[in-house]
Amino acid sequence: MYSKKIITTITVLLFVFSSAVAQDVTYTLADVSEFKIDGDSNIRTWAGDINEADATLVLTGVDNLTIESLTPEAFKSLHINIAVSGIETDTDRLTTNLRNYLKKDEHPYITFNLKEITQIEKVNGKANITAKGTINAAGVENIVTMNVEASVQNDGKIRFVGTQDLLMTSFNIDPPTALFGTVRAHDEIQIIFDVTFAR
Repeated sequence: MYSKKIITTITVLLFVFSSAVAQDVTYTLADVSEFKIDGDSNIRTWAGDINEADATLVLTGVDNLTIESLTPEAFKSLHINIAVSGIETDTDRLTTNLRNYLKKDEHPYITFNLKEITQIEKVNGKANITAKGTINAAGVENIVTMNVEASVQNDGKIRFVGTQDLLMTSFNIDPPTALFGTVRAHDEIQIIFDVTFAR
């Protein structure tokens, strides 16, 4: 009789423990409305469309995804791979130069890895997220702080929209020049994204 009580107690404790353990849910990049690099020069603006990328987002302890369930603790990891060979501009010359400056052969991917979510503010059914992460471009790593807007779709997908300012020189990339230096790219660039993740 005593042993049965012990077994029953252990069984109940194991059930409670297993129910309390946070479950991981994996989301992958499903839709891309916009994903590009914007830049400027002394002559004109330019843009490079990001056509090849994959990403994996892992949330923990979020079985039923809602805006309210998006807390800093819910974000376990986020990893993004951008293929340098898939970046295309409006001219073949600029596309080739951009890929060369990003050292396509030595470092074929630009990567982003989430380090931590520092703040989430819920406003009008959306989450304004402040995050820190590591970007590796042309073989050089930099820690950046990002401000991203997240929304949960009716079909359970999660959408992220934002703009990230960067400097090429932060990755040891000299702003490109052309035509004997008469065309000079500015150091400042922007990563613009509107992407959706699904389970």
